Amino acid sequence: MFKSLIICTVVLFVHTYVIAQDLSLQISPGIMNYGGDLENKVYTFQHANFSVGANLAYRVDKFSLRAGITVGSIHGDDYTNTNYIRRNLDFSTGIFDASLSLQYDLFSMDEHKFTPYVFAGIGAFHFNPYTYYGSQKVYLRPLGTEGQGLALYPDRKLYSLTQFEMPYGIGFKYKLSDRVLIGLEFSSRFLFTDYLDDVSNRYPDESELFKQRGQLAVNLSFRGNEIDPSLPFPSGERRGNPKRNDNYYTSSFSFMYVFPKHTNFNGSGGKQKRNFHLSCPKAMQ
Repeated sequence: MFKSLIICTVVLFVHTYVIAQDLSLQISPGIMNYGGDLENKVYTFQHANFSVGANLAYRVDKFSLRAGITVGSIHGDDYTNTNYIRRNLDFSTGIFDASLSLQYDLFSMDEHKFTPYVFAGIGAFHFNPYTYYGSQKVYLRPLGTEGQGLALYPDRKLYSLTQFEMPYGIGFKYKLSDRVLIGLEFSSRFLFTDYLDDVSNRYPDESELFKQRGQLAVNLSFRGNEIDPSLPFPSGERRGNPKRNDNYYTSSFSFMYVFPKHTNFNGSGGKQKRNFHLSCPKAMQ
């Protein structure tokens, strides 16, 4: 009996707590860019591509639990972004990520019309870097452009195309009404890979790369000779900076809709009041 009363009390408390909170949908169109070996600037609009994100957020006072996805694409190249024209590399990739984050509002939206906020969380993303060689679209990972997967380099493994990430960012939202909010948001990702752009370590041995991966792998590992044909393949020389991982980031507008409380939809498509009934055990006589 005592155990039943405890369960009943907990359920009542949770129900009372839950129905007082907000569930919202956030749609965030914007732009996506990247930072890495083929981009010198920390933040830039150059090569920015369209992105869109969607989040479901469950707010409890100043805290919100967000579950969302973001889709976009990124690009980088030596010709326009770095001073390393002799390397002459470039890449592009689509990005798909899914994340779960905790957001903190500096002001309570129950008492204010606007607030800045910060958030951080965990997630996973998928990418697959490619380039164009002439008119041919070539995915870079299978080529092992830095000797990944070759017996000569046991410490250079083929990188995974789906990896963990840690999203974090800041934003600002403004309440137009009890149901509709707008805002701005900047979000970056802490990544655990330096191969978002397929560039990280040193050039492999040219002859070994040719024997195991073919001429195309050699041609796309070093492209400086496309600018200056007299340049030899720089076997063993530095190709990237393995001490700094890559990242990608989004800058976006936000449109948020807060779902009504106590309301669901019946089979005919109409709204009806959500009724909650809990039968607690009666006290023993």
